[in-house]
Amino acid sequence: MLLLLGMEKFITKYKIPIKYGLYGAILGFVFYLMLLFSGNSPWSSASWMGCWIPGVTALFSIKQYTKDNSLDASFSTLFMVSLIAIFLQAFCFNLIAFLFGLLFETNAIEMYKAEVFQYAEQIATILGEEFYDKMAEEMEKITLFSLTFGDFTNKLIGGIIVSLILAGFLKKNKPSLESNE
Repeated sequence: MLLLLGMEKFITKYKIPIKYGLYGAILGFVFYLMLLFSGNSPWSSASWMGCWIPGVTALFSIKQYTKDNSLDASFSTLFMVSLIAIFLQAFCFNLIAFLFGLLFETNAIEMYKAEVFQYAEQIATILGEEFYDKMAEEMEKITLFSLTFGDFTNKLIGGIIVSLILAGFLKKNKPSLESNE
């Protein structure tokens, strides 16, 4: 019961970043589908075109939060708002992408492997055949789960950095009392 009350308080306080995190996940999945239907793997080098989505999600989340809660705009609060939005965006997006990949045969993993092998062949001329063989061995171990979990981890690491930057720039300093001496 106490856990439910704590969860309700959390959801009430952070409903804005939760909402924007879900919006970001939907936007990210639309971008995922666009990449997929254009013949690119969502985890290939083309996926960097969507790196703006978590940052924009966090920015809108912070802006709306500070508009609704102008008194509570400290660094730690804005960092938490941004991080919650990015965490939910990353988690929900990767969960949807994983389930979509399980339900539908998209060939996204094969497209990803083909691109990595193409780069490995170019690098193999410099580093040698042993490198290419080792890379091929590692590529056989790639699964849908490993790709989505890796993407989730990358989004979280980037999200922490983005959250620190946004919270630092958008925090409102408390007014200081100056003495008239």
